[in-house]
Amino acid sequence: MDGEDSIDRMLGQWSWRTHDLPLEQMAVSKRITRMARVLEDLATACLGPLGMDRGEFDVLATLLRSGPAGETTPTELTRWLLISGPGLTKRLGRLEERRLISRRLDPNDRRSLLVALTGEGRELAEQGVRAHAKATADLFEGISSEQRDQLSSALRGLILAAEAS
Repeated sequence: MDGEDSIDRMLGQWSWRTHDLPLEQMAVSKRITRMARVLEDLATACLGPLGMDRGEFDVLATLLRSGPAGETTPTELTRWLLISGPGLTKRLGRLEERRLISRRLDPNDRRSLLVALTGEGRELAEQGVRAHAKATADLFEGISSEQRDQLSSALRGLILAAEAS
């Protein structure tokens, strides 16, 4: 799949002057940023008709994958979702108002809460996961299975390096 993309054109704009910029690294960074936006738009497009935004979906999907009970602690949710406590509290409040989640004291630690999917929340989470997975799979059909594996491996290495520093 050869061709010039918008990042190639942007980097070409630097040709008017001499520079000592790491253009290869910049190209990778800009392409990751561009794909993040594409993926955000894709999530908005496939989740919007279900009445969810990306943040709500992230909470519901995390609860869905957390095990058969579909519940976990707010602390675990903040770790998985990489958001602040106040940000999570706001999301949980909206989801609880919609009766998609419930919160209760943890019977094993009365100082802690458990957040759980309701039946309606589980159903919506499953619909969202299916819609998002299909849309993502459709997007990645544009590259071969081997290219997807290489991309995943390269991004894993980059994430590990960033997490280590």
